[in-house]
Amino acid sequence: MPEPKNASKFDINDIPSRASNYFKKSFTFDLKSGFITAIVALPLAIGFAIASGVEPYMGVYTAIVAGFLGSLLGGSQFSITGPTGAMGVVVLAAMTKYGMEGLFLATLLAGLIQILLGIFKVGKLAKFMPLPIMSGFTGGIGLLIVFGQIPNALGLTIPVHEYSYQTLFDVLQHIDGVSIVAILITIGTAIIMLYMTRFTKNRKYLSSVPPTIVALIISLCLVYFFGLDIPTIGAIPTKLPTFSFFNITFGLAMNVLPYAVTLALLGTIESLMCAVVCDGMTATKHNSDRELMAQGVTKIITPFFGGLPSTAAVSRSVVNIREGAKTRASGMMHAFFILIFMVFFGSLALYLPKAFVAGILICIGARMVNLHELKLIYKNDRFEAAIFIITMFLTVFTDLIFAMEVGILLTMVNFLYDMTKATSIETVEEHDSDDRIHEIMNLNEQYKEKLAIYTINGPFFFGAMNVFDHKVNAILPTKKDVIIIRMRFVPYVDSTATMRLNDFIESRHKEKRYVIITGLRTVVKKNLLRNETFEKHVRQKEVYLFDSTEKAVEYAKAELFPLLDKREPKKIQVTEETEKTESDAIESETAGSKETGAEYSGKTAAEIKNSENVQEAETEAVDGTKPKVKIEYDPEAEMSKKSENPAGLSEDDLEDLLDRH
Repeated sequence: MPEPKNASKFDINDIPSRASNYFKKSFTFDLKSGFITAIVALPLAIGFAIASGVEPYMGVYTAIVAGFLGSLLGGSQFSITGPTGAMGVVVLAAMTKYGMEGLFLATLLAGLIQILLGIFKVGKLAKFMPLPIMSGFTGGIGLLIVFGQIPNALGLTIPVHEYSYQTLFDVLQHIDGVSIVAILITIGTAIIMLYMTRFTKNRKYLSSVPPTIVALIISLCLVYFFGLDIPTIGAIPTKLPTFSFFNITFGLAMNVLPYAVTLALLGTIESLMCAVVCDGMTATKHNSDRELMAQGVTKIITPFFGGLPSTAAVSRSVVNIREGAKTRASGMMHAFFILIFMVFFGSLALYLPKAFVAGILICIGARMVNLHELKLIYKNDRFEAAIFIITMFLTVFTDLIFAMEVGILLTMVNFLYDMTKATSIETVEEHDSDDRIHEIMNLNEQYKEKLAIYTINGPFFFGAMNVFDHKVNAILPTKKDVIIIRMRFVPYVDSTATMRLNDFIESRHKEKRYVIITGLRTVVKKNLLRNETFEKHVRQKEVYLFDSTEKAVEYAKAELFPLLDKREPKKIQVTEETEKTESDAIESETAGSKETGAEYSGKTAAEIKNSENVQEAETEAVDGTKPKVKIEYDPEAEMSKKSENPAGLSEDDLEDLLDRH
């Protein structure tokens, strides 16, 4: 962990005083917690080794080497490192395909990956792994552990298989060899693991006794004194782990690389999660990058001592804290005690039944299937609950890496779907009817004829292009001269959306119409202007950028509308007489209007374009539609008719009018 700024620098002369202070205040607590943690960790190390399909001593070696290095170098001073159930499943898969050397090489590569993650400070990205994937993957690993321990629970000796269905099929073939004694020991161990703490939590001395050590002693005594004929672990070597090399080839490294990535990912997530748990229990703060690099170092060194992949484990770390650990020395002492147990009591493993290990691991595996999380995920999003179940199912019955890949793919699809639904394009009235811009638009009807304002809500990315294109092609009134696009509610724009926006601007520019974009966030504006085409549009005034929509409307009124008016040809206004009342006709005749092809009063307007004596008129109704009307137009005949009948009355109406006068 980084030292506080006001911390005094290390001085070699302070070592005696610091050592004295440690032995007075912390040594006793660390010694006790290290001893109890070692008692808990030893059977787990043996069990996870058996679950991984390797010799039990390899799990013990891992607990010693990785436990010491993880506590010495780690960024969380209370985390306890060792083999875990999740790692064991990957170990089994890698070893089945590529042997022990492939397993060691995968472990080494995983360590290198974790060191790189720590160096480049990207370890925190592991925290963004979606919950449905991690919960489903963890649950699947838990089921694999349970299925893998069924033979040991039944007292059967069968080969280790990579896939659980192979194990179950093999169990059915050897069902005649089931041992009732092994089943009872498994059940008894599970009961002790699950319920012992309920009876001892209020007892002063018994509350500190781990359930695993009680179950271990009972199992050992049963086999030793009664000579039970059931499978046992066998004697563990009582010698220290030795350093040895293994073959490393490029081809083998490429083959085991996917397993190395999986081990690194699992190790990163588990170790950081464990560090967070420890921080919450001790009011400390871990160093994520240092923790990742420390875990990487342990993975690199452990294989050379015949160890397995390891990571910080929550269960052992919690025991370490609850037993009163004060410093990281407790973790190093836990490794030291495991070494002592192995050297002096390793031969006792000859009487330790595998059914005992099965009882412990079945409890651990069952707890890894978090049905409560599945229930919460289901209430929040059913598709995410489906991702949880699919990932868990594939983890159990297919390859672990394939399960993770499918889970990530499904999560991406779900994310894109949700983001697409979150993106909408609406008129200013639809989006915010109380907006100041809405008031301005209502005050001036001229704005509504020439200007349209639209608001984009949500991320503007390739998944939202269907929404944008639909609005452009079907709803967006592109015949209006000025389009204002409000983007203050857009947090993100990708390259696909930028290119589509450029195409829209270009098409509007070819029609000599204008596009204004308002309210761009700083990040979004920066990303858009990085695009050379968009920057060119801005520079050449093919698109205008404003901070507020109100300013954009005022600019359109002051600068763009006059330009549009200059471009428009001189218009001749005509009126279509629809339902003219008699009183209107009398007023028209009395006025003696002599207009010829001039402007008449009415509720609708038409623009007349005189070309080869045929005029096309667009009559805009109140609702905004513009039906096209063709009117045969003869100027001389019309002038003559208007001079004779300026009001445009029919012969019957004119005759009736003359009779009245």
